[in-house]
Amino acid sequence: MTTPKQQSSTEHRPIEQPCRGAFSIAMAVVLAVLMAGTNRLHAQEVTTDRDRLGMALEYFQNEKYHEALLLFERLEKQYTLNPRYHAYMGVCLFHEWDYEKAARKLSQCLPKLEALAPQERSVYYFTCAESYFFLQRYREAIAYYEQMLLLCFDNEKADALFRLGFCHMQLANVDNAIDYLQAAQDYYQRFPHREKTARLTQIGNMIKGLKRIAEQDKDKKADAEALPEVQGGEPTSSEPETAPPPTNREK
Repeated sequence: MTTPKQQSSTEHRPIEQPCRGAFSIAMAVVLAVLMAGTNRLHAQEVTTDRDRLGMALEYFQNEKYHEALLLFERLEKQYTLNPRYHAYMGVCLFHEWDYEKAARKLSQCLPKLEALAPQERSVYYFTCAESYFFLQRYREAIAYYEQMLLLCFDNEKADALFRLGFCHMQLANVDNAIDYLQAAQDYYQRFPHREKTARLTQIGNMIKGLKRIAEQDKDKKADAEALPEVQGGEPTSSEPETAPPPTNREK
């Protein structure tokens, strides 16, 4: 944990003593006791904050995200936390269903986490993507899902591919949606997943629906291209032309 935010310090100047002897010795003792007490209080404060950080990390590891978030937010008010702790806070915010704050927190700290292991970073990218997904900001979600796929293990790709297919479907990118859903289908079949059967059924139905839409779009395009081009000139009409009304001279 980084050091607390620096506070303004006061300069200690020697105090002129009006007399010497026993009074000087007594004042020296009092000052020494006060200084010692101040140092002990400061040491207790630092130890307490370190304990809070340890508790926050333990809560986070045990998936007690609400309790972890409360401690991280308290520490953030007194200290400059490093980007990794901000990523932890983003994950906590996501599990608290505060997707707006989670997306903002993670998107801000992710560029500062390049030194971390790829698999750990993939968790933060996926959480950020999920936050944007639940906010229905599908374009932003796509970018973070794609980045996650570059970092995670193969057995972790199925959910991200499924989400990408869903995002492209919502954006009416039918061909891209089909491609991602078919890729997700392949990964769900290759690796174990807690919702494997249900997800494969869902993907199969989505692909069928998207293929019907693609066929309909293809037929509409073909029909539009088959229509004869309208030539220039006056339009023809089967109705006989009517004579103009007679003038006064004709009457």
